[in-house]
Amino acid sequence: MTYSVLVRQFDEPIAVKKGQTILDAALRAGEDYPFSCRSGACSSCKSQLFSGEVEHGSFDPAALSDEERASGLILACRAKPVSDCEVAFLEDDESLFSPATNPCSITSVERVTHDVAIVRAKPLGGQPLSFAAGQFASLTLPGFPSRDYSFANRPGSPELEFHVRVRAGGIVSRHIYETAAAGDRFSVYGPLGAAYLRKDHPGPITMVVGGTGLAPARSILLEALAALPGRPIALFFSAREDRDLYYTDEMTALAASRPHFEFHPIATRSQDAAEAPRTVFSLVAERFENLRGHTVYTCGSPSLVSACQAFAAGMGVTAADCHADPFVSAEQQQIAV
Repeated sequence: MTYSVLVRQFDEPIAVKKGQTILDAALRAGEDYPFSCRSGACSSCKSQLFSGEVEHGSFDPAALSDEERASGLILACRAKPVSDCEVAFLEDDESLFSPATNPCSITSVERVTHDVAIVRAKPLGGQPLSFAAGQFASLTLPGFPSRDYSFANRPGSPELEFHVRVRAGGIVSRHIYETAAAGDRFSVYGPLGAAYLRKDHPGPITMVVGGTGLAPARSILLEALAALPGRPIALFFSAREDRDLYYTDEMTALAASRPHFEFHPIATRSQDAAEAPRTVFSLVAERFENLRGHTVYTCGSPSLVSACQAFAAGMGVTAADCHADPFVSAEQQQIAV
């Protein structure tokens, strides 16, 4: 059985099989539907349901509130139609770039920690890829399934940069860390994601990231330093142990040369046992009495992102000014795209 779903931004309705989500059907049909985590952990695919009924799977309450659900909002990655429907995904005021596939070649692989590699590459077309700072892309190496990685370079740079952490059971990340080398080719499909730099917001920028969530934060930072001179920027970087922290020399040097930028790294498991344990959120609370007027960006594990969204709300940040892209591994994704 299939249902007809009219997405107002599309020219034609899409056919959605019974038990299939709206997002999955749209992407399989080759349509450009906004998404990020594909597991109900973020709000990139938030949509308005105008007619029809859907069966809604579980999701993070930070991604869709009870009030929003009652008003007819759904997450396309969790919504499975049980009748013909009409929906529209929520659109941002800023016009973003349409995703496209581009072949690239690795220029270097730098292993910066025991489980993180920095991969640099150049598009074979010779032109920089178009994306907004903070977005990510789906990378496909020959013979391997696609995986999502954030751009760590500034938009417009001739060389791309991605941060790859080896995941338990991760065949792609382990191959990249252990085997990938200069000259290897792969394809990049993107840009994707909604946690990009909002240049029109006048307030301070605060970023709270964990692990390789530093990648999109670095892209946002470099773009903001160049495009928004004088804008106060604070980056809080959380890792488990000291050995998991990386790029600290670069960030410390930037903070020393830019008085409006401050960098706060923390290794949560490498603390003095005699002292009260500190978290990345306690660092933020020590630095700021509140975050009213700030734009907050967070990227990392779903648990960190969810905690940051709740923390930011408690510090006075509106939901519209808290932008998140949780990292959900392929093993955690319940929907294959």
